Amino acid sequence: MCIGLSDRFQIVFPNAPADLTVRAVVTHAAATDEVVAGASKIFSIIPAVLSLGVPIPVPRIPIGLGSLTIEAEAVDSTNRQQAAMIWACGADSLTASPEMSKAADAYTLANSFGADFSRLLVTGGSPFGKLPDAPSREKIDWSLGGKAKYAACEGFGRDPGVPGMIADSIGLPPEWSDDGAVPASKP
Repeated sequence: MCIGLSDRFQIVFPNAPADLTVRAVVTHAAATDEVVAGASKIFSIIPAVLSLGVPIPVPRIPIGLGSLTIEAEAVDSTNRQQAAMIWACGADSLTASPEMSKAADAYTLANSFGADFSRLLVTGGSPFGKLPDAPSREKIDWSLGGKAKYAACEGFGRDPGVPGMIADSIGLPPEWSDDGAVPASKP
């Protein structure tokens, strides 16, 4: 979310004065069944092996899919709410890639939430029912493991970059390639 908000806003450290303050709270998360996700990954590889490397889309086993619910708001300097969103989504068997981790689906869904809420604040309109925008240069750099545009975003951690993309493609748990939040140093 911090990277998405950087497209329009200057991001400051939590103790600095700000025109808007964003708060987001996970209100529910259902774990991914890692055994079923692992089986789904294996079943998705078999057709590609049998077809001599040609990828064939195989739906994920529709059991044990994770979900995530988040409530978020942006308040101004007088603590008056300027934007709010209650966001809930579950992984599905057609588009959600299986990864062998209890946190895998929630991890992926958290990225979707961050994109939706930051788009709401950046554009001032609903992020739903629209085609995605082309990513900014900062988003592309960050997705490859580069530094965030603002030092305050570094505290949330960096995208795992190419190692994370490889780990995702073979179904490894996201926590294996993500170093997590790192204390950001003030300029």
